[in-house]
Amino acid sequence: MAPIQEPEIQLAQRLASNEKAIRTKAMKKLRKYISARSQRAAGGFTGDELLKLWKGLFYCLWMQDKPLLQEELSNQISALIHSFHDIDKQLMYLESFLQTFKREWTGIDRLRMDKFYQ
Repeated sequence: MAPIQEPEIQLAQRLASNEKAIRTKAMKKLRKYISARSQRAAGGFTGDELLKLWKGLFYCLWMQDKPLLQEELSNQISALIHSFHDIDKQLMYLESFLQTFKREWTGIDRLRMDKFYQ
């Protein structure tokens, strides 16, 4: 029997999918997941969990091809911060974004650079 993966890993894998329909559904699920999980008193996210989600978000944007869709996706990703119900978790989300881009920045080729500047 295969081990059950953490929800963050499953979402990250779907966010990085080659198929746009899978990535779109994953973004909707992620928004709901963040909102539901951040409402729990004892719940919330750890830094490692947010880094896993951000890796998926990074590659979700990586896979998006058309400029208007890239802009829309960038707006959706930035709006996810409002799904967190605690300012500390919002800051942790932002910190995870910065850590992810610091880690991945040197691997971005010049053809994809514009979408990440956006």
